[in-house]
Amino acid sequence: MRILFVISTLRVGGAERVASVLANALSNAHEISLLRFDDAKPFYEINQNVKLMSLEYGVSDFGLVGNLKKRFGKILALRNVINGGKFDAVISFMDSTNLLVLAASTWLKTPIFISEHSYCKFLSLKWRVLKRIFYPLATGLSVLTKEDLEYYKFVKNTKIIYNPMNFAPSNLSQPKENLIIFVGRLIEPKGCDIFLSSLKLLQNELKGWKIAILGDGDERVNLQKTAQNINLDIEFCGMVSNIDEYYKKAKILALSSRFEGLGNAFIEAIFYDVLRVATPTSGAKELIKDGFDGFISSDFEPESFAKKLKEALNLDANLTQNARVRQSEFDIKTIQNQWVDFIQKAKK
Repeated sequence: MRILFVISTLRVGGAERVASVLANALSNAHEISLLRFDDAKPFYEINQNVKLMSLEYGVSDFGLVGNLKKRFGKILALRNVINGGKFDAVISFMDSTNLLVLAASTWLKTPIFISEHSYCKFLSLKWRVLKRIFYPLATGLSVLTKEDLEYYKFVKNTKIIYNPMNFAPSNLSQPKENLIIFVGRLIEPKGCDIFLSSLKLLQNELKGWKIAILGDGDERVNLQKTAQNINLDIEFCGMVSNIDEYYKKAKILALSSRFEGLGNAFIEAIFYDVLRVATPTSGAKELIKDGFDGFISSDFEPESFAKKLKEALNLDANLTQNARVRQSEFDIKTIQNQWVDFIQKAKK
């Protein structure tokens, strides 16, 4: 099959990683093109047999009028690529890009598949309206959780397809350290402040533990100021390229988002025997059974999260062993086969 992937950028991010990994995997048996709007160097490795394309529109803000012109320019440019490429399918990633692709493909015969990575319950009114109008035009829609599947029942051919695991752990025989890691962008929705506030409540219990914050973002300075008032060994590592080394050493992964779909860290921790402690997001409820293969707090308050962190300090090995059972669900071969099957069935 000739398949076109479309995403806004290929910079660091969960959806960007998924698009890159899936395009690479499918390129072994199919003719794959990967289109993004800017021309920046991809953060994730792209195989040589993937045709990398750019509309060269960038992501700069040009004001109200300028942004409208740019948006219409993207739609016209996308339409030309889709119409002229003779693709068997187009796979689009992320809200705004999905809408642009659907608008650009109106009255074209190319099957359009959109991939949703946002948690449905936190959509603004604007996004709810736009998706109600445009998403039914798609040939198929992939979502990450059961909650999203139920919400998007107004779209035909909706299917849960998880994010794939993209790297194979090695040398897992090395001993774990008393290390807790937080993985994610340092922005308000990711809730690193919830994590830090919970640590403050557990300062005595966590003596001798190290805490590593892996990620960067607008809230970093404020979070570092908060961490200074906590008498624990907390290191802000920024964006790291060797995240697997942290997973190998860590005993606990803190996932304290205020809202999140199926974050990649939920999956990655399973392969490294890292115990997951999470707030009750859609993704957490999809992938963790509280007390069986991880812990989920009762709400999004630091006190509740601290309670679950304290339980995790006992480090029952059965919980990480129980989590391993689901590894095969995130194997890249499993995911790519699901996509091929999804495309072939939806086109009939």
